[in-house]
Amino acid sequence: MPWRGVMIDVSRHFFPIEELYRQVDIMADCGLNTLHLHLTDAAGWRMEIKAYPRLTAVGAWRTRELWKDWWNKPADTDGKDLSYIRAYSDATHGYGGYYTQDELRTLVAYAQRKGITIVPEIEFPGHSEEVCKAYPEVAYNHAEMDITKAETYDFMRKVLQEVAAVFPSPYIHCGGDETATQKEHYFEAIRHINSIVRGLGREMVVWDEALSDDEQDSSIVIMVWRNPELGEKAVRLGHKVIMCPSAWCYLDSYQDAPEGEPEAMGGYRPLQTVWQLSEKISQTRERLLGIQATIFTEYVPTPQLLQYQLWPRALAISETGLDRKRPYDEFRNWAIHFTDSLRSKGINAFDLRNEKGQRKQYHTRARHKARQSKVIYNSPCRYSLAYSAGGDSALVDGMQGSWNNNDSRWQGFCCDLDITIDLGKEQSINHISIPFMQIVGPEIFLPDLVTINGEPCESEQKDSPFCISTYTLDKPLKTRTLHVKARRSPRRGWLFVDEVIVR
Repeated sequence: MPWRGVMIDVSRHFFPIEELYRQVDIMADCGLNTLHLHLTDAAGWRMEIKAYPRLTAVGAWRTRELWKDWWNKPADTDGKDLSYIRAYSDATHGYGGYYTQDELRTLVAYAQRKGITIVPEIEFPGHSEEVCKAYPEVAYNHAEMDITKAETYDFMRKVLQEVAAVFPSPYIHCGGDETATQKEHYFEAIRHINSIVRGLGREMVVWDEALSDDEQDSSIVIMVWRNPELGEKAVRLGHKVIMCPSAWCYLDSYQDAPEGEPEAMGGYRPLQTVWQLSEKISQTRERLLGIQATIFTEYVPTPQLLQYQLWPRALAISETGLDRKRPYDEFRNWAIHFTDSLRSKGINAFDLRNEKGQRKQYHTRARHKARQSKVIYNSPCRYSLAYSAGGDSALVDGMQGSWNNNDSRWQGFCCDLDITIDLGKEQSINHISIPFMQIVGPEIFLPDLVTINGEPCESEQKDSPFCISTYTLDKPLKTRTLHVKARRSPRRGWLFVDEVIVR
């Protein structure tokens, strides 16, 4: 494939330019040829723009070093000064940084000699809190540029002119994702930016939210992050397409059993899952511009952790992009040797030899007294349809969840849980256990209280970024029905529950 890429987000956490050189070297050694730099986002503007110096004087610096401390409001806010939340600073008092145009030109030239194209990304119109702070005249609200103003397009034109002068890539990425407002003007705004980019002699890449049904938009390159079906649609409409669907390609996820791993955004995405992208895109691969591993860095604050999260998983993108067809075990052995070599050079690559793998309960079917019982949802607020896990019988079907909350086995609630399980007849019960999941990144929290027939459950409760905690009731009961209630955390968010196991 022409585009065998890695995207690195340098906005959420700024990495020294030396780390980008290091990543270029690794990419060249394994057959990757495109480095997509996510240069701008709320957490920091990372490229010098001479026409708009406040983008870096203000937008490159924030009041907290770690993204999670800067972005998230703490659970306990009583009496705390929260003025630092999502606030900007300056080079003297703040955390962050940016790359000068000369630094980037030198990096681009080095990458070209290695056979790698660097594609810049400038977010538009959303993910633009730093722009709105530095230049409020182009702001619609605190987070989005105003796409009805001529000033906004003048701003983008001047920015993109400087970007194009530094990056000779045939492509410039202009974001376009997760825009919450101004919907009636959105597609026209994307077309306007596309005309600016094409006027610079380049092709515009955008995230898949910008995919429309209009043939006039087919000159826009679509980068698919949500689901592969959007890629198939974009190909049918005549677009060039880059596939990086998050379920396979987002490396801001756990690559091994999460308990004991460095904190990540969430999900379980081991090397084998990334490798399986080849199967998912088999119907469209001949018509694709390319594929890409993507790492957003909300929970990747250091170069060492960046290396750990990228390698060896990004190797699977090279494997697929080069259309190698060796079996997974053979590929994995090569990946072990490749990462051994990286570690010998001081690169903090994950050691596949120590891989723990999938949650063992995922591979077994739980047999217990409540299996196939009737479940009655007592509250009008039921499970989310996006996380139904199969519907009303999911909590007693014997199918236990993986390390992933979105594996169609964990049932998700954005309210308290209140169910009654009808066992069909009176039974003697000695033990009930219910696993709940916590992943702090996507705001999935352990329950504050779990009761069964009014009796509080004990738990092995942990307060870690990721954990699965089992709530148990060890008490003899003789009953036909079990009334299970779980109260959400004071932090609100989501409840995710696995099987209700009754013995």
